[in-house]
Amino acid sequence: MSFTRRTFLKTSAGAAALGAMGMPAFAQSDTFITTMYGGRWEHDWRTQVLPKFSEMIGKPADLDIGLGMAWISSLRAAGPENPPFPALMTNEKYIAMIRDEGYLAKLTPAEVPNMKDLIAPAVLKGDTAVTAMLAPLVIAYRTDLVDTPPKGWADLWDPRFKGQLGLYKITNSAATMMAIWAADHFGSGPEDIETAVAKFKELAPFPQIGYSSQLTPLMTQGQVAVAPIDIGEVKIMQDQGVPVDFVVPEEGMLVFDQSFGILKNSPQEDLGFKYVDFVLSPEIQLWMAKNWLIAPTNKTVELPEDLQKWPLQADQVSKAIRFDWDMVLKVMPGLNDLWERSI
Repeated sequence: MSFTRRTFLKTSAGAAALGAMGMPAFAQSDTFITTMYGGRWEHDWRTQVLPKFSEMIGKPADLDIGLGMAWISSLRAAGPENPPFPALMTNEKYIAMIRDEGYLAKLTPAEVPNMKDLIAPAVLKGDTAVTAMLAPLVIAYRTDLVDTPPKGWADLWDPRFKGQLGLYKITNSAATMMAIWAADHFGSGPEDIETAVAKFKELAPFPQIGYSSQLTPLMTQGQVAVAPIDIGEVKIMQDQGVPVDFVVPEEGMLVFDQSFGILKNSPQEDLGFKYVDFVLSPEIQLWMAKNWLIAPTNKTVELPEDLQKWPLQADQVSKAIRFDWDMVLKVMPGLNDLWERSI
């Protein structure tokens, strides 16, 4: 591989290194770079979405492929004055890690006009970021293996599902959310991690999965009959003819969020605002719903009839269970350690 200056700049590590040398990354490149996950996310975004934004701003645009903790590490290595990219997409949990560290610009409808049409939970604490993607987490079940489907999260503890469950590793945000929910539901409150871990220990043994895409094969093969999973994976299985259906938990859905923030000291801060507004636009929000079964957070989006069976409507996602990630981050080290030692 020829490691050119351009390929160097296209990585978080390269940009962070420039920052460490006192050289703002975007003083070295005219390309607008933002973060994105790999796989289908990268392919679809790079081929179908990013070219539209590039044409809109009249500049090349590219992606820094990675995961949340790597991007946070790159930001901290570079420092608030030398951000390695102008716009950050990641989970709210990672946004919360840097919320008070001077990296993020305040977002307002003046700079991001589509903010005025967002559902209320999509504007994060301190206006530091907005949630542009919500992937509903439902309970999927094999219709040929389950006579009476669960109605909600608490039903996962019904003895009839013992040995049939698939769940996530505690390092996955879905497991973290379920544990905090269990602490609140079964214990004294969301910080009662001892009760949460004890309740999940009751369900053991169960396969602990890193990602939803790793859970899908287990359900397809019938090794797992009931599992929390995002609806995009449910559709994949149904399209393949797997006898699987889902329920929206009566206590409320959990959601995988993807939130967007702007790095306030980037020379391309103005393009960052345009990018976030672009992602929040009805056109891109509808594209995500059609292609990824991502619930729009822009409440003006009208979903076509073929998407009505999925829980993507604004009134449904507005009622989803959300978390105070500042609190969650405080209890996460203890939760992770206790989970790993107990389950």
